[in-house]
Amino acid sequence: MPSDHKIAANRQNSQRSTGPRTALAKKRIRRNALRHGLSATIVNAPAIPTETNRLAQEICGSHAGPAQREQAQIIAECELLLLRVRAARVRVFEDISLKLSDATSCLERLMRLERYERRLLSRRKYAIRAFSVLSLCSEPTTIIVNGCNK
Repeated sequence: MPSDHKIAANRQNSQRSTGPRTALAKKRIRRNALRHGLSATIVNAPAIPTETNRLAQEICGSHAGPAQREQAQIIAECELLLLRVRAARVRVFEDISLKLSDATSCLERLMRLERYERRLLSRRKYAIRAFSVLSLCSEPTTIIVNGCNK
C-alpha cells in the first residue's frame, strides 16, 4: 500500500501531465493518427476484409473452429499490416535517396515504423502460438498401447 506522501506526489505529478495545453499543441497532436495511418484499423477499408478473409481461410482451412478462425484472422491482419509498414519504410528510404527529406526526420519516421513493426510481429507471434495450440487440441489423437489403437 503506498504511503500518503507517495499518493500526494502522484496526484501532483498527474496534474502536470494532462496532455497539450496550448491551441497550437492541440492542433499538432490532432493530426498524429493521420500522419501514416498504420495504427488505424484497416478492417473497414473496402478491399481489406476480402483479402484478410482470403488469407485467413488459407491459414486455417475450411474445417477450423471459431477459435482457430479468430487466430487466423489476427495472423492475416498482421501480415497485411506488415506489408503496409514495409512499404512505408521503402518510401522513407526513397525520400532519403532522392533527398526529399532531411535525415533527421527520416530517422524519426523509421523509428516510428520500427515500433509498429515490432508490435505487429509480437501480435502475430502470439496468434500463431495460440493457433498452433488450438490446432493440436482439435486434431483427433490416436493412443497406441501395446501395439493396439485405443
